[in-house]
Amino acid sequence: MEREATLAVEKAALRSIMMVLRRSIPEKCRSEMSVAIAGHVITLEKVVHARHIHLYLPIPDSCEVGTAAIVDRLTAMNKQLSVPVIRNGELLTAAFRKGDLVRPAKFGQPEPMEPLIVDESNLDVVLVPLLAFDDRGYRIGYGKGFYDRFLQRLSQQGVNPCRVGISFFQQKVDAVPADSWDEPLDAVVHENGVIRFNSNN
Repeated sequence: MEREATLAVEKAALRSIMMVLRRSIPEKCRSEMSVAIAGHVITLEKVVHARHIHLYLPIPDSCEVGTAAIVDRLTAMNKQLSVPVIRNGELLTAAFRKGDLVRPAKFGQPEPMEPLIVDESNLDVVLVPLLAFDDRGYRIGYGKGFYDRFLQRLSQQGVNPCRVGISFFQQKVDAVPADSWDEPLDAVVHENGVIRFNSNN
């Protein structure tokens, strides 16, 4: 319990630091880097061969990597897209098409106006938001644990999509405090390229 408490404090401190850091990036730079990230995403072999890709819609004012350019590129590649929706404290997968109307949900995240929950067993790639990541592929998010539980559930079902973090390079840190239940990524895409943690991706 003591170690868990220590990690919780360390994670909270890192979140605060990284949120300030990300907000310090000028909006024009974030926009340009988001477009560059989209260009790298579509070169990933797992993405090229994927049929169904799950990606997030950025929370307004969060200064996250924008995904509009990714949606544009993947739509042009005729990929099936889905986005996260939160129901009863769990992250589920809802169908999404470019131009679909969205509304802010409980935590500020955009969700489809009329979400259609789809079969998550055919997910090929999951594009994951993050606040920080390290060389081991561990990430830190906003602390709700939605993505960790989501990825664990998929794994327990025998569903193993490629897990790709989407990040600005400035969000890389030496080490993310990691609990036993934290789910590592296979790769992170940033504005300068791709960092792979799993040689199969």
